[in-house]
Amino acid sequence: MTNRKHDDLSRLTARVRAPSDYYQGLRRREEAAPDNILLFVRRRKEDLRPQRGGDAFHQRWVLLVVLAGSGELRLDRQPVRLEPGSCMLVPPLHLHGYVNVTPRIHWLFITFEWPGHTAMSENWRGTRKPDAQARRRLAELVRNYLPPERNGAVASAHLLELLRQLYPVTVPLPAPTHSLLTAVQAASKIAPGETLPRLAKRLGISESHLRARFRSEAGLSLGRYLREARLREAALWLREEGLSVKAAAERAKYPDIFTFSRAFRRVLGRPPSAVRNAGP
Repeated sequence: MTNRKHDDLSRLTARVRAPSDYYQGLRRREEAAPDNILLFVRRRKEDLRPQRGGDAFHQRWVLLVVLAGSGELRLDRQPVRLEPGSCMLVPPLHLHGYVNVTPRIHWLFITFEWPGHTAMSENWRGTRKPDAQARRRLAELVRNYLPPERNGAVASAHLLELLRQLYPVTVPLPAPTHSLLTAVQAASKIAPGETLPRLAKRLGISESHLRARFRSEAGLSLGRYLREARLREAALWLREEGLSVKAAAERAKYPDIFTFSRAFRRVLGRPPSAVRNAGP
């Protein structure tokens, strides 16, 4: 042991005090830690997938850290501005894509599985600005991902603490916006597969006006949005609730399992059975 390391250890141990209870100490978190962690970096906007016109769903949690360059993440058709020094957590099975990205970027993507956590159970919305402590923890995560450390247990522990620091569960829900898109999202969750006339009545607006306003605000047709939102919800039921494909088709108000499966594959790029068998 070098003298410097010995001095550091001496200073630290000087702060250690005798415990009041020799059987009760520092405990680990009871919740499951992130697993199967992958890191990669994108340096050009052309390397980002998907981009405009190609928004897609994904199976894993993603923590996006913006180190340089800027752009917008379209999450469920709603733009979120990404600036250097910010980060964004994207839950699995959410529609996402990128627009208005600068030619040169330095974005770190951390993708992972998180047992026991679902896209529906907690609030993960909004960007965050990591403070100095969070940046140090992020650096330790990267260090333990790379050789020679390459320690999955330590990297997972750092990622869990980083997520809890950036997105603590005690943070209240953001104040609701009053956009038409937000209202349609809420209504479509209450009644998946509801017809447009009934949806318009629920929102207190004519069907034609609803269609026109929605396209103006969201940049796509209301019918397309509702179809994709319904299938995204069905993917969540399959993956997180363990519903059978038949049960998911029925809940999503599809006439039969074959029509449901074709639509599911067309939008999500894989059959519903593959999403269900992927597990939580």
